[in-house]
Amino acid sequence: MMRFAAQSLDGQIARTEDEWRDLVRTNWSMECKFASEIQRDLRVASWFMEDLRFEIADLSGQQWTWIPGRGENNWRSHALVMLLVESGAIDMEQDGVRLSVAEGALLLFDASIEYTQTSHGNARGLALRLPRTALEKRGAALHSRKMFMPDVTSPDVAVLRSFIASTAAYGQHCTAHGKKLTAEHLIDLMEIVADDLSAPGRTRSSDAMLREVKRYIKRHVGDESMTVEAVANAMGVSRGYLTKLFERDGTSMTRYLLHQRLARAKRILATGGEALRISEVAWQCGFVSAAHFSNAFKKLYGVTPGELHRSQRSRHTAPPGPYTDK
Repeated sequence: MMRFAAQSLDGQIARTEDEWRDLVRTNWSMECKFASEIQRDLRVASWFMEDLRFEIADLSGQQWTWIPGRGENNWRSHALVMLLVESGAIDMEQDGVRLSVAEGALLLFDASIEYTQTSHGNARGLALRLPRTALEKRGAALHSRKMFMPDVTSPDVAVLRSFIASTAAYGQHCTAHGKKLTAEHLIDLMEIVADDLSAPGRTRSSDAMLREVKRYIKRHVGDESMTVEAVANAMGVSRGYLTKLFERDGTSMTRYLLHQRLARAKRILATGGEALRISEVAWQCGFVSAAHFSNAFKKLYGVTPGELHRSQRSRHTAPPGPYTDK
């Protein structure tokens, strides 16, 4: 991986520890404490490329603790953070999860959730702020509220990491046009991370999200207005990410929703009384058309809703047999 810190920090003025604490408090809404007996070179390079904010710094022997709030200019609400470690190691703890980010590793996290960052000797790295809206427009489902580390052994992720590192090294001095094109390309490449469902930690979080989505669908199965877009909005994810979750599960959200509606209808038909109307069952289960409901029901269960209801009623009203308690 390219050594971007030396290139970016060259010519930057070293800060005092007090100046550094103020900078960390202002830029990141974090309190900084220094470990003793560790040499450090407190320099930082910070710049924007369109809506992307790059910040490269010497983080050696520091512990940053979270200050409540949305951050300067409300940035925590508008951005996710991608951390790329050039040297040393950084330990991250957030929401009960602890991760050690070693040299060359990437970490994506939501800075609006309380976290602690502890850097060891000779730690240098890049913190890249990625606007949530730009990611959502491209369908990149980087919504997860848990930290995760993309698999850097993946060729796709390796390409992304190399692009980030080279941009960190030279992007500060690009022309305005070059910065614009580079920023757009980098945001596009972030879909690599969203698609990396096999990444350690990401698989677990995607499984948890799928369970949450399924619970939501079951609770609202009678809502006839439920669509992929509506569920995605309710869960705070993109349509593309939601589609990938169900594809990974071997189905689609539309098919899963249909089966849940039909399963509910079957339960109602099995227990409903004589006055039960098929159109009422269809409405309770989110179908806008009784005809559509009947066709879908027969296709799945091999009988129409009316046939199932009649068979269940006849079973419950049949006279007792010779071995049945009277």
